[in-house]
Amino acid sequence: MSSYSSDPDTATGSEEVPLHRNLYDDLLFDELDASGTFTEEAAKQFFPVHEDERIETMDSPVVIECAYPGWQPGGDHYPAVPDSRGEQVQELVDSVEAGAAAIHVHPRDEEGRPQWNDNDLLVDILDPVFEECGDVVTFSQGWSTGPHADYVTGVHDLLERGDGNKYCQGGVILPPGLFGAGSLHSMSTIKEAVRYYEDNGVKPLFQLYDTHVLRDIKHHLIEDDELENEPYVMSLRMGAHHSTTTNNDPWSHFKVISEIYNVRQTIEDSVVGLYPGGRNWLPTLMMGLIAGANVVRVGIEDAYWMYPHRDELIEKNSEVVETAVDIAETLGREIITDPDRAREFLGMEYTSPR
Repeated sequence: MSSYSSDPDTATGSEEVPLHRNLYDDLLFDELDASGTFTEEAAKQFFPVHEDERIETMDSPVVIECAYPGWQPGGDHYPAVPDSRGEQVQELVDSVEAGAAAIHVHPRDEEGRPQWNDNDLLVDILDPVFEECGDVVTFSQGWSTGPHADYVTGVHDLLERGDGNKYCQGGVILPPGLFGAGSLHSMSTIKEAVRYYEDNGVKPLFQLYDTHVLRDIKHHLIEDDELENEPYVMSLRMGAHHSTTTNNDPWSHFKVISEIYNVRQTIEDSVVGLYPGGRNWLPTLMMGLIAGANVVRVGIEDAYWMYPHRDELIEKNSEVVETAVDIAETLGREIITDPDRAREFLGMEYTSPR
């Protein structure tokens, strides 16, 4: 169909005029009659966007936790992994300055090997960070291996070294029934840990590897009055190690949303954490921030590739923290960077001398 007209009223000779020519190009705007339809009152009636109520999902604040350097091999395989004590300290300082209020550290010895229960080494790494950044929040893994995981001995030692909870303000607790890293994490062991932690100012940090863990914690710890200090910190492990997998889109996104709200509906007095990892850590982080997660853990302990769709390695841990901060700020999430306020939000108290 032709888009031109040869009507003699609209064309001169054989010249064709575009059918869709704007017939009002030669008129001033004020010569046109105003349409009564487009009044302010009518527009408000037909487009009532100003009446939309707030959606509170992302209204709560978020604490960024830095997990570094972790357990991955370094060298040419992963250059972001530090080679020295000085590199470990500097990158932790940079990560705190980038916006992480909490740090989770598995230190490395002089040969670059990660150490699990070397409290001498942990304190040697953490002290310079405290000197540079102040009393940051420490989320430590204090349990040691044995037939049953020992959650008390290592934490007791850290409490003595810090004359309080300086080095272990929050203690990681793995899922009941898990046989991990050579130890059984029995319910009796975990009950012992919870009692000791709460009696000594250490916040239990529960890691949820799967949906049954939430039921076990609610039934055996909360309903049996083993846990007293609210809010309860429930952190979803998604995409790394033994955790719930998030490597298939769009199911990864749905799982993040469903698991966050599963925690909120099952344990009402909870702070929901999200530990994204693996190839899909970045979209998982974004979905967690959108769904209102309150603690997000990022860092090279759990992640290797920067993007799910490109073979680009993470270059620095602090850059991952900066990325998390940028995304949270873009989404309008309030980031808690002050350690004292982070502790207050998480129901923690700093017990060491200042």
